[in-house]
Amino acid sequence: MTMPRRNRLGYVAALAVGVSLFAAACAGAGQGRPNAGNNQEGRAAGPAAPAVSLTSRQARHALLTEAYLGSQWTEAEDSGDRRDGLLRGTVDTQDWLTHEEYAAACQQLLDRLSGGRILGTPLAGTQAVAVFDADNGNRLRYEVGTYPAAELRSARSWFGALPQKCGVFTAVRPDGRTEDVRVTSLPVPEGDGTRQALSVVAKGTTEGVPFTMSLDVALMTSGDSAISLVNGGLADASHLTTGLAVRLGAPRLTTVLAGGTPPPQPAGLLD
Repeated sequence: MTMPRRNRLGYVAALAVGVSLFAAACAGAGQGRPNAGNNQEGRAAGPAAPAVSLTSRQARHALLTEAYLGSQWTEAEDSGDRRDGLLRGTVDTQDWLTHEEYAAACQQLLDRLSGGRILGTPLAGTQAVAVFDADNGNRLRYEVGTYPAAELRSARSWFGALPQKCGVFTAVRPDGRTEDVRVTSLPVPEGDGTRQALSVVAKGTTEGVPFTMSLDVALMTSGDSAISLVNGGLADASHLTTGLAVRLGAPRLTTVLAGGTPPPQPAGLLD
């Protein structure tokens, strides 16, 4: 049977209204609950996973011991500076005619070496320090801690640029005498985390006696935690010991951050 034209028009109009209402309902539902598969921006804006901080117990476990350094090293009972203030000095800015900002970076290096701490102050309850003396009178300071993320990123950038910015420069000590300081990159074993190292050699005289201060400085980071190491003194710094401390020490930090406990002694003999 054929539907009258007037009825057909009414049917079409009713159908169009129904479709419109259905589409509006779907659009409203979509606004109230976005499609998870397409909401990349929403996922990216979510909160980041919390950074892992060391506990004091973990920091102590991450430290090296005499067993990791060899028989020529003995753990010291004091952590004082054995360098007699020979690195306390003011950078001569005349060494930088066009990049005076480089002088500030090199001054920061001298100040931190004199203060015995390459990085800033770790977060409370995350720090541990071990100090070792060598048979030749040199000293190795090994510090573990967790730091504010932005501060650690800045320190890594500063540290990595020092060989290029500093090179060879002159510093004036408080007694008015000058010393020549050389900063170069020091290769260290690659592995987990970020590893950087420098060789710092200062030459001058004190009370009429010439001296050469030789230091290896290393920085190893994993997340917001880091190991800083200063090894050397008036005898030549042992690059071999520095490389060994980096190779064996960095995995200990990674292990404790993952919730594990590193072995008390390394596998195999070191001497």
